[in-house]
Amino acid sequence: MAKNLGAAVISLLEHDRVELRAAAATVLGAVGKGEASVISALTERLDDPDGVVRRIALEGLADMGATGISARLVPLLRSDDEHLAERAAQLLAAQGASAESALRKELGQGGSIHGRRAIANLLLRRASTAAIDAVLDQLGDAELGEQVLQLLRAEIDAGNDKVMALLEKAAQGRASEVGKTVQKEWARAVKDAAKPGDAKGKKPQKPKPAAKDHGGNGHAADPMRDPAVAAAVFELGLLLRLIGYQARPSSLPLLITHLGDDRPRASRLAAIAAMRRVVASTEAKGTEHAIEALIELADGDDLAVAQSAVDTLRGARIPERLAKPFAALAKSKNSAAQKLAMERLPAGGGASAIKALIDALAGDDPTARDAAARGLAKAPEAALPLARGLIAAEDADVARRFAGALRAHRGHVSTAAVEELVGAARGHLERHAKGKADADSILLERVLVETLADVAPAQHVEILFDHARRLRKGGKPVEAFGALKPLLRSHSDLDAAIDDEQRFFMAVLGLEAIGQGILRASGADTPVLEQFAKLAARGFPVAKKLNREKDVTDEDIYALGFRLLESKDGDDEELGAELLQGIIDERPRSKLAKSARNKLKITGHLED
Repeated sequence: MAKNLGAAVISLLEHDRVELRAAAATVLGAVGKGEASVISALTERLDDPDGVVRRIALEGLADMGATGISARLVPLLRSDDEHLAERAAQLLAAQGASAESALRKELGQGGSIHGRRAIANLLLRRASTAAIDAVLDQLGDAELGEQVLQLLRAEIDAGNDKVMALLEKAAQGRASEVGKTVQKEWARAVKDAAKPGDAKGKKPQKPKPAAKDHGGNGHAADPMRDPAVAAAVFELGLLLRLIGYQARPSSLPLLITHLGDDRPRASRLAAIAAMRRVVASTEAKGTEHAIEALIELADGDDLAVAQSAVDTLRGARIPERLAKPFAALAKSKNSAAQKLAMERLPAGGGASAIKALIDALAGDDPTARDAAARGLAKAPEAALPLARGLIAAEDADVARRFAGALRAHRGHVSTAAVEELVGAARGHLERHAKGKADADSILLERVLVETLADVAPAQHVEILFDHARRLRKGGKPVEAFGALKPLLRSHSDLDAAIDDEQRFFMAVLGLEAIGQGILRASGADTPVLEQFAKLAARGFPVAKKLNREKDVTDEDIYALGFRLLESKDGDDEELGAELLQGIIDERPRSKLAKSARNKLKITGHLED
């Protein structure tokens, strides 16, 4: 009875009604473990017209641990039902070696990209020589090749040593063979393109000179349009990129062979890109020939190839032997190569490299200037040449470029460089004080002085005060104060470089320049008042020293004291009261003393 019942349930799998087929598959999957007839019946339902039935049958087979059904599982990988395809892949992975043959056969038969990608992924898990070869065969497929390359890269990134070992040998061998095919098909396509027309009744036309076309390496007709050439070049490109992704120095000789001018541009670009990881992750030893070839290509006529070479060189370590030819790229006709050389030259180019960058920074090419500025900013030995370039500049814009690059070395500018800058700045300031400076000289003076403020604050302060003293001595107190005025709102480094005597001199110049107008100045915290307040806070004898200044009048002192008394700061009020009291003590019967006495009474600093 049970046997007949089992057969009856199996027969329901052929019923027209979907719900009965689904029910039968569910029952058989639950109770038919170990029964060959049940496994066979459920296997037949894997191609059922209804998706639900297919899923139930597949789950039943998976629960029973069915084996030997790989050939029936593989087609499910191409199913539009992603869940079904994923479950089939999981079951196939569990089938072991028995599934590999079926997978290899199915992979080569075409089908959906999704399904074939899943098959390739399963074969990579097998990691056998035959499985790897089957996957590599798909690199020539225009639809699947790129995706296969990504799968292979993922295995390399995951550190799958077994797959990587098989790939290294297999990929390089294939690249050599496909490379020969490319050469053969390329030569044939070139020969075919060169044949004159021989149509019946027409005389062969004299071929016109071929226009230079880097897309076809200069040929009149682009051989890359030939289907056989395009297919071979596509496969070779993926193989070269795969080889490069493994970052093995041993692959460089093979990659170099594909850089020649007689190779298709696409192959050259793929070989250059393939070198990128190798030269970036390998010490200079062993990469010299590759880097030498890249330097030559970076200065080549084919702009696409040159740019790719520049991109690869950007991450490479330049061997000492090649420092000179690499430095020569600073004068390349390709702006990208120029820029790279400018940025990298200081790393090993020596004095000649610095000189090339200095010349470029002063030049007219914006790209070269920008690259030179970046390169010089990174080179500690460039500080002195930059200072000399700034001093020698006759144009304010050029001077600003040198100043900008020199500021990057703030804190590391040598004493020699600072001394030369100070000497040049003093020369400009002296001409200015004598009234002999023209507009250009004044602009250059400003750039020099501002640069010193950043790279040598103490020397900047010193030359400004020397200049101000000369102006005051020449009877130009207002101009003298103008020379020091930038220091009133200076940053902390500059402010710290000003000693008390200098600060008092600057404050006095400010008082002379403003005079009694300080009474009308807005705000109690004007810069001049701040200087006097700072001095008083440090215990500097402001009132005593002011009384000795012959160029400061009693009216000026009264105006200063009045403003300080108006301040809400207690220390400022004390100084203001001291200044007014000094006027009372020195000239008690004067009109100014009377005004001072009244102000002190009003503010509570003097008793009746």
